[in-house]
Amino acid sequence: MRNMDKIVICVDRDDDIKRKTGIKGPIIGIDRNIEVANSLALADPEDTDVNAMFSAIKIAKELNTEVVTLTGNKSVGVISDMEISRQLDEVVDKFKPEGVILVTDGAEDEQIIPIIESRAKIISVKTAIVRQSQELERAYFKITQFIKEVEDDANLARLVFGIPGLVLILIAIGGIFGIMLLAMNIILAIIGIYLLIKGFGYEEEFFSKASEFINSLSVEKVSTWTYVISSLIIILAGIYGYQEMVNRDIPINDNTVDDELDSAIAFIQGSIGLLLASVVIAIIGMMIDDHRTKKYLNVRRDIVLIAFVVLVAITIGSGADYYWAMRSLGQEKIANFTISVFIAIMMFLFVVKFTEYMFIEEIEMKKNLEDKFRGREVFDADGNRIGRVSKVLLDGSDFVGFKVGRKRILKDRIISDKNKIIVNIPG
Repeated sequence: MRNMDKIVICVDRDDDIKRKTGIKGPIIGIDRNIEVANSLALADPEDTDVNAMFSAIKIAKELNTEVVTLTGNKSVGVISDMEISRQLDEVVDKFKPEGVILVTDGAEDEQIIPIIESRAKIISVKTAIVRQSQELERAYFKITQFIKEVEDDANLARLVFGIPGLVLILIAIGGIFGIMLLAMNIILAIIGIYLLIKGFGYEEEFFSKASEFINSLSVEKVSTWTYVISSLIIILAGIYGYQEMVNRDIPINDNTVDDELDSAIAFIQGSIGLLLASVVIAIIGMMIDDHRTKKYLNVRRDIVLIAFVVLVAITIGSGADYYWAMRSLGQEKIANFTISVFIAIMMFLFVVKFTEYMFIEEIEMKKNLEDKFRGREVFDADGNRIGRVSKVLLDGSDFVGFKVGRKRILKDRIISDKNKIIVNIPG
């Protein structure tokens, strides 16, 4: 007969057990805990929860009492603590212990002590650490756990590994070629751009688009070849821009403001035509691929994008002509600038409205999808509220998923979208 006036409780706050074995807490009984601990050890022999579970089982056998393992959630914090509280209430109602012996694998799990104390008296707390130097072991496990969490989280991986890696590469290149100041300026610019993207909440979307672009490159796609052609034309545009600077006898190494401005305007004037051609060719390749895959709203986007690029190119090119006209006190170029920009704007607006009419059915489908999901409450499979849909993700008029805050949830994770949206969030 086991003594139930006290029980041994083991805690897995980040729910490694469920994620690695598929077993959900509370796990009750010595035999059942041995079985689950063996399964966890086979799934991941290095998981510290294995040591904690066997330690709890050993104590329970020595005291001839019961052992219970509580599991939380991958989202360590409020969500995991709510789940532990729910399981703890179930255990306390079943055994009604006078006290509990808490077994954990480290400081993180020990943060739930106030939750347990609110429901039962804690007799003792034991931290299960493999023999060696305890402080060294604690540090080792914290570091390895952090690295695992970083590897599992794409956002953290970019921040912890990606940006420092890029910084080291740029510093090395700067040292090799003796352009350390330029390398440091580029590093600061990259960090600034990253912080800007992250600050406005577009980090995941930006890197998702970049990843999709890289994965989309294929010799079977027309766009891949147009990207190559565009890259070559951009290089040629740089040569033509430099040649224009030389033709206008602008001192290349002079640091005066006027000469630097003259150099920039001359470079733009010499390269703008080829730069426009390179961008248009790249977009035409995208348009052909989008049409082949019947993504007609993307075709409309590509057409509008071409019109916008032409508008920008005409504005910049006419602005460069206007600049040289002002330098020579000519008036004819000023009128040309105004007329050119006005015509370009009118053409752009015409393209926007015309394509809106041509693709009216696809636009209506897109609007219906956005109305269907935007602003609705989202819950996980256990009924926990995740948040509200803040943005509907579409590929043309095809539904891809949606965002809840900054979290992307793809359509294959949606279990139901009838009365309320229920999604499967991987543990």
